[in-house]
Amino acid sequence: MSNFLVIGGTGVMGTAAIKAIREKFGDTANILANWYGKEVPGLTIEGADETLFGDINDPEVLDKIKAYDNGQFDTLFYATALGEVGVPIKEATPESITQSNMLSFDPILKLEKQLNVKTIVAYSTFYVIRHQLSTYGAMGHSKEAIEKWTVEKGKARHVCIRAGLFESQSSRGIKLLLRKSAKNPENLRDPLLRSYFEGKSSKEGIRKFEEGIFKEEKEAYGDCRTNADDLYQSHLKLFDSKEPVFINVCGKRIWVSDTPLLLKDYL
Repeated sequence: MSNFLVIGGTGVMGTAAIKAIREKFGDTANILANWYGKEVPGLTIEGADETLFGDINDPEVLDKIKAYDNGQFDTLFYATALGEVGVPIKEATPESITQSNMLSFDPILKLEKQLNVKTIVAYSTFYVIRHQLSTYGAMGHSKEAIEKWTVEKGKARHVCIRAGLFESQSSRGIKLLLRKSAKNPENLRDPLLRSYFEGKSSKEGIRKFEEGIFKEEKEAYGDCRTNADDLYQSHLKLFDSKEPVFINVCGKRIWVSDTPLLLKDYL
């Protein structure tokens, strides 16, 4: 029996990870899934053997994880993040980056140090395309931190799944902030972003902005419109690959690479 830990088990990526674990390993996998948000008493995460509610930065939550088979896990999937979005990556402040890293990156280091994990899987996106550079804010820096960590040697083996745009908490947050900003397009300093909203309704502007992302992704990576099944397939690719570093998924296209995306090359 192998133990798997999924942090962020109710999210899109966490759900894909659990589904893929069950497909690949069946009942031989023990899955502990953690989630945090507005508590729903009695909530159980489908596919998990045990559901643990709580903030991963809470020492009590970490103690409960460490008590699960003495903190020994074959693979940890770190599928949670929270940080400022809706502003250009280059305009993110040191304070907002620190705040973003508190949930989006820093706990990965703590979990690697305090648990006995063979492989840690973290998540990133194609934050260096023009549209993401204009809106991904502090989260872009957290994702870069993950990518740099991925190619570092550590106590565990490091792997990253890098995905194209899909419906998530971050994408919804960006659209919410853009909807507010669209009331005064002149305040949008990025000319590309401003062009989507001038003389248009916020709904139309956001639709055109998303279409712009999809067009840029398809031109750069060969496909776009990544969905839940594509993310699931990327996890199966992870399990079937020999010593992968980055598993990339953009639409139906999935491929392996070994180089991080560095902001200094694009800003």
